[in-house]
Amino acid sequence: MHRQRVLGAKGFFRAVVASAAAAVVVGSIGVGAAQAASPIPTTGFNLTRSSSSSAVLGALDAALPNVSLDTVAADANRVGPTGSSCTSVLPHVTKKYCWASDDNDTEQWYAQGVSTTYDAYGGAGTTAGGRSLIATSWYDHDGGTNKGARVSILDRANAKYRHVLLAVPGGTSTSPTFSIASTHAGGLAWYGRYLYVADTTGIRVFDMGRIWSVNTAITDAIGKTASGYGAYGYKYVAPQVHRYARQGSFRYSSVAIDRTTSPDTLVATEYRAPGDTAQTSPRTVRYNLDETSQLIAETSTVAGADGAWNIGVDSLQGGVFVNGRLYLSQSDGGSAPGTDNDRGDVYRYTPSSGALESWGNHLPVGTEDFSYWGGRGELWTTAEYPTLRGLYALDYGYYSS
Repeated sequence: MHRQRVLGAKGFFRAVVASAAAAVVVGSIGVGAAQAASPIPTTGFNLTRSSSSSAVLGALDAALPNVSLDTVAADANRVGPTGSSCTSVLPHVTKKYCWASDDNDTEQWYAQGVSTTYDAYGGAGTTAGGRSLIATSWYDHDGGTNKGARVSILDRANAKYRHVLLAVPGGTSTSPTFSIASTHAGGLAWYGRYLYVADTTGIRVFDMGRIWSVNTAITDAIGKTASGYGAYGYKYVAPQVHRYARQGSFRYSSVAIDRTTSPDTLVATEYRAPGDTAQTSPRTVRYNLDETSQLIAETSTVAGADGAWNIGVDSLQGGVFVNGRLYLSQSDGGSAPGTDNDRGDVYRYTPSSGALESWGNHLPVGTEDFSYWGGRGELWTTAEYPTLRGLYALDYGYYSS
């Protein structure tokens, strides 16, 4: 989430841990490293849903070609290095993808969230066309023309990908348009046709079953123009169809899907900067999903939490429940490769026992979101900093044993 991590407490952590591969109970490593994790009441985590105008969405459907997710993946126009030029020095990484050099190096876009077609569809984790895809969110970071947020759709079979710009429908049914989605896009949770995007004060929902093709010659504007519809040169746009606004103070920093529960659930984690005494201890909250509507289960557009936990660990960037345990990614501050202290850490919280454990330096510098790919035994994360970016699959079996 492009926030600096203070290393004072972590310096003590390194002195105590004899091996980076060893798991330790966090509560035993000293004051300031973490507080005890525990369940908390679910009050104060309600979300209220609002929706984009169906008339405007219908008018844009009529004005623009609708394409499938498989069409977007087949139309991939970028590919990153593979083989020996895209390897990882991290322990227990089973697969890695690298971005094309201009995406790896750019200061304009910072990578944030990660989710997959396993999250979206379960089972084999494939689209209608049989593709296994990984989605990564990016936010516009450089301070120039704000283009909002985008999502990269990467085919794990060939490492090819294409960016899709996220957009917010507007205007009227007779003159429909769309604008940028101005969001940090700190985490992704793909469920059915919907892409849930963490938005700090709530969650935005974009429709991956309603992707519009626009005029790539329009590079300096978004929405309806005299030359047609454009999106700053991007070929495809995914529209926002719902937004969940928080009723409490929880900061929706990341989101993930848990398909090991019944019903499926949506998990959100909260970021807190080290030393921030004004913000409450970082929390995790869980919501039931309606498997028919593919939205958060709700009553009269209000969604209530199914569970909540006080985690007590600063700088959390992602979290996902798998088989009753919560796996968390923690960033460690440095934006340049250096000592192991720049790398992120894995945490595992087991609510049934209260155990909170960690593995130091097992995540990339600038680690972000977490996602679990069942069947393949993978915990996915991404890294945000220029020249250090990549998509990493960790061996879930190692961290679950």
